[in-house]
Amino acid sequence: MSAASGISASEELLKDFSDAVTDRNIRFLKIAIQNEALVPQGSWPSKAEDLASDLSQLDGILVQDVPAYILARLDTGNEWLFISYVPDIAKVRDKMLYASSRSALVKALGGQAVKDTLFATSKKDLSPEAYAAHLRHVAAPKPMSAREAELAEIQAAERQSSTAFEGSRARKNHVGAGVGVVWTAEVEDAVKSLAAGQGANLLIIGIASETEGVKVIETKEVAVDALASALPRAEPSYAFYRWQPEKIVFIYTCPSSSGVKLRMVYSMGVSSVTQTAQETAGFKIFKKLEASDPSDLDLSFAQDEPPASAKPTGPPSFARPRGPPRKR
Repeated sequence: MSAASGISASEELLKDFSDAVTDRNIRFLKIAIQNEALVPQGSWPSKAEDLASDLSQLDGILVQDVPAYILARLDTGNEWLFISYVPDIAKVRDKMLYASSRSALVKALGGQAVKDTLFATSKKDLSPEAYAAHLRHVAAPKPMSAREAELAEIQAAERQSSTAFEGSRARKNHVGAGVGVVWTAEVEDAVKSLAAGQGANLLIIGIASETEGVKVIETKEVAVDALASALPRAEPSYAFYRWQPEKIVFIYTCPSSSGVKLRMVYSMGVSSVTQTAQETAGFKIFKKLEASDPSDLDLSFAQDEPPASAKPTGPPSFARPRGPPRKR
């Protein structure tokens, strides 16, 4: 088996590794590249109860400026740590050769036997302290993107949120696992009026920070081309827009400049707000729009068909039929 470098594992190495797997007293197996082949350079038994304490042996096994591979038996007994020792002070050709042959060696030994890999550029990288730092790095959670971190915060907030909201005419709903949202009489009446075609065609609601209940922010009559400018820009909000008598659009905007906690609360409340509004007023949302900034809203739905008021209301007109053709 060979790599891009053309180096292959010798039969002698394969045999010595097989013997080392069987002999559980062996802690280290040293491997080098000689004459275009991967060959064994000796094995060493355990002298301590764990690998971390045994690492001090490597100071005498490795040469300061000569690259080598080390197979170190892990404390589990049947798994190995692959150590790639390529000193910074080694010859450039040797460093390139060992770097390009590493994967070939792991495959030749059977990749399943190698559980972990450690890269070292000096003997200091193989101290018990350095190995402990390596283990902490391996065990640490992987870095998350900004979106993944925000979702993780939201999920944590969902688990910790309380559902103890009460009110005389309050309607309690749940998002995920027990996030309560209070619907007061004012909000219920405003949603019902909007759905019934009464009053202004835009209802903007939000979440009160002191109670985390839904409140009415504003109602106004707005043309669709002025919709973006009518919505709050500094804080998140929910809005219901009566585009046509039976076509109500739900709008959720959440500016990135608003606080993280506020964005989490609004993000968790979207499902609850839309579901409760439809159940309360007996309508079905025609369109859902979401954007960070109101100016980013996609209002293309308004171009699909004219609003009801723009449609002709008089009796249909008919074209006058053509008379018979003239005789020649």
